[in-house]
Amino acid sequence: MYVARDKDGTLCVFFNKPVKSDIWEIWQSRIDYPRDYFKLDSSLFPEVKWEDEEPTEVELVKKEK
Repeated sequence: MYVARDKDGTLCVFFNKPVKSDIWEIWQSRIDYPRDYFKLDSSLFPEVKWEDEEPTEVELVKKEK
């Protein structure tokens, strides 16, 4: 999974590696699935910036009870 921030500050998590669109000022999926991403609270991952050249790879981990 990948986390990326659009120029307007919107933060999203993508299931597949997105590409940066300087024209639209967003990160977008290369996959044609309508929901390859979900928006996150923009206060999360403050280190992730629009200026980043690559999305940040993250791992979703299930905690055992």
